[in-house]
Amino acid sequence: MIRPCSPRNDRLRNAIHAAAFGLGLASSALSAQALAAPAGQNQQIAWNIPAGPLAPALDQMARQGGLNLSFDANSLQGKTTRGVQGSYDSAQALSILLQGSNVQVQQQSDKSFMLIPALDVGDALELGATSISSDRLGETTENTGSYTTGAVTIGKTPQSIRHTPQSVTVVTRQRLDDQNITNLTNLLEQTPGVVVNLTDSERVQYFSRGYSIDAIQYDGATVAQGSGNGSFVQSDAAIIDRAEILRGATGMLRGAGNPSGTVNLVRKRPTAQFQGEGSVTLGSWDAQRYVADISGPLTETGNVRGRIIAVHDEKDHFQESRQERKEVLYGVVAFDLSESTTLTTGLEWTKLDTTGSWGGLPADYNGKPLPLGRSTYLGADWNRWNRSNLQTFAELEHRFDNDWKLKLMAQRTEFKLADDGFKQTFISRATGAANPTNNPYLMNYQVTEGDDGESLQNNLSATLNGPFDLLGRTHDLMLGVERIRNDSSPSATNFVTNGVFDIREWDPKTSLGNPNINITAHPVRTRTTQEGAYATWRISLADPLTAIIGARANWYDYEQENNVRSNGKFSVDNEIVPYAALIYDLNDNFSTYASYTEIFNPQTATDVSGSVLAPVTGEAYETGIKGEFYEGRLNTSLAFFRIYQVGNPLDDVSGPNPCPPNYTSGYCKVAAGKNRSQGFELEISGEVLPGWNVSGGYTYNTTEYLKDTTSNTGNAIRTTDPKRMLRLFTSYRLPGELQAWTVGGGVQAQSAIYNRSGNVEASQSGYAVYNAMVNYRFNDNYSLQLNANNVFDKKYYRQVAPTATGYYWGDPRNVSVTLRGSF
Repeated sequence: MIRPCSPRNDRLRNAIHAAAFGLGLASSALSAQALAAPAGQNQQIAWNIPAGPLAPALDQMARQGGLNLSFDANSLQGKTTRGVQGSYDSAQALSILLQGSNVQVQQQSDKSFMLIPALDVGDALELGATSISSDRLGETTENTGSYTTGAVTIGKTPQSIRHTPQSVTVVTRQRLDDQNITNLTNLLEQTPGVVVNLTDSERVQYFSRGYSIDAIQYDGATVAQGSGNGSFVQSDAAIIDRAEILRGATGMLRGAGNPSGTVNLVRKRPTAQFQGEGSVTLGSWDAQRYVADISGPLTETGNVRGRIIAVHDEKDHFQESRQERKEVLYGVVAFDLSESTTLTTGLEWTKLDTTGSWGGLPADYNGKPLPLGRSTYLGADWNRWNRSNLQTFAELEHRFDNDWKLKLMAQRTEFKLADDGFKQTFISRATGAANPTNNPYLMNYQVTEGDDGESLQNNLSATLNGPFDLLGRTHDLMLGVERIRNDSSPSATNFVTNGVFDIREWDPKTSLGNPNINITAHPVRTRTTQEGAYATWRISLADPLTAIIGARANWYDYEQENNVRSNGKFSVDNEIVPYAALIYDLNDNFSTYASYTEIFNPQTATDVSGSVLAPVTGEAYETGIKGEFYEGRLNTSLAFFRIYQVGNPLDDVSGPNPCPPNYTSGYCKVAAGKNRSQGFELEISGEVLPGWNVSGGYTYNTTEYLKDTTSNTGNAIRTTDPKRMLRLFTSYRLPGELQAWTVGGGVQAQSAIYNRSGNVEASQSGYAVYNAMVNYRFNDNYSLQLNANNVFDKKYYRQVAPTATGYYWGDPRNVSVTLRGSF
């Protein structure tokens, strides 16, 4: 229930309203003279505090200046600041930060200040419980210099990592910059518990805990990246404030899918104070990258703010004749419609042109890789895979006086192949008379051309959340509704075959001419529509004990054009997905938790009667302990998990073959399969000591088919997922006279993997790849950074399979140099 404020709080409420968004330039109740430090105590400090909510900005100021700031956090709700940039003493910087906030300051010493809301004359001051805050982080990670965050938003409402009862990793803006991470694949390769799988160079899949991560979220709105026949375009990391990766079943957050996890990309937003940044990166294989990022107020009062980011990124590849060219434009504008209501709207456009690689390098007949160098490319230099992404969004947020919030969001995403689409060469081993000596190097070539593959996705959602009192305790409730529609079609394609080639003599520039291919096929369109309504109640049972209960009701419709079979059009009605968790605070630093959640995934397989099978169900159990130190600047976790996936389709061997009426061959199906994933994860993120950041984790994960076909039962779900993985990166800013230097390094290590087909097996031994970084800051505005990846030039395969296209080399040693400037 939304409760109005009592009349006795009207004056304080009005004071808070007067300092909310849109009035950031109102006259301050405190002058710089009132904050002047005592003589001899006006040491200048180089401040770098971004615009945004006032309370997190004060926390950051205390951290940067070593200050003690005492204030009532509740009294600062809704207040914003333009931030502080430049060299000032502590009192001057605090005065600038508080401009327009209607907050008074009492200076207790040169490093200690008390902040008091300004009230009408005659009002008595009753200061509630104050918090001494020097290091608490907020949600936004930009300009914090941190490898962790004060709160994650992947659960629809902000919560600290410690009080999120599932495994969650945050890759912050600082870490993206330190490792020169530019796209989603690079990002997830650095994330604990996530495996990157290559269908080919352009169609990339991500797996967590043995299951495919089949959707990505942008600011909480779900997008399916697998539809549209390879038209998906990864967002450029330049527009991202942070990535939140939650592992396990996430049916409450996104509806249908696998019990793997969800990736939420949180985009940068406009700032209340003007800021600009640019960077130039040059690197191995003729890599060139240029980024411009400008943000700030568009009106004198700051009630309209904007941000624009542009990227040009081009590079060749360690494989001969491969190239990639990318253009990105991101624009966003925020309007303060009132003191309590903000409208944010923007667009993201990406154009990506690549040569692509439809498959890797071949295995020998025994499954081992043929001795082909890392520069070998068995495609043609005229290969192409060109596509674009246009995403528009609008978000309306209203903040009620009683701390409740209403958020409405609309997002439209279009992934599309270019008119000339793609043209790719695909190889298969020559057989029979074409290869009488069984030469493993003799390959047949096929050239496939396609165009117009696309995926058009629309997402509408509304959430309402806030606190309420019941039985003498304060609880939180969240209500939400969501509708997701995805219209997709594969590209229209045709192909031609060519002669037999000995790949040892293959030249991408001359061996195969560029054929003309007449495309006559008409692609089949598919529409899926999901609707959901959900509620989550965070119950305060006692001071140290919190329970969370929730459920989501789902409706799912599937329709495939020109498919008159029963699996061409079907619905799933009122599928309920439950959620439950307990969190117990052991002390000020540690919490234990246990959670249970589900997810469902509709399938198109049919039984002997022709009916579509019930959705596959995933259920996840997790328990662990989380630690939070230094006011949230350092987070740790130890998690144990077990996941079941139930209802996978199995052959109904008691029925007819072929199965009527939907199949021309093969058995009908029964929803009787079951598999399991289990293991543990250990993770750390944040500042261990002043200037020393660490982010990484160790994962141990085993999977097994519990009930499947005879050949699968007892086997691992994915033998190409390592049982053990270590992902770690750390950086350290040197002290004293060397403080302009920051050094860093990391490792990606994993245990052995294999891929078996019949009696033939491809394998990859365990390996470790080491990375390094050195950054030199010339002054407050300019820095130069060197990144070196695979420092020891380790030769390894990212992926293996005993096929003609199954081996993918990992990147050789490569370096980049980045010059960054800000103003």
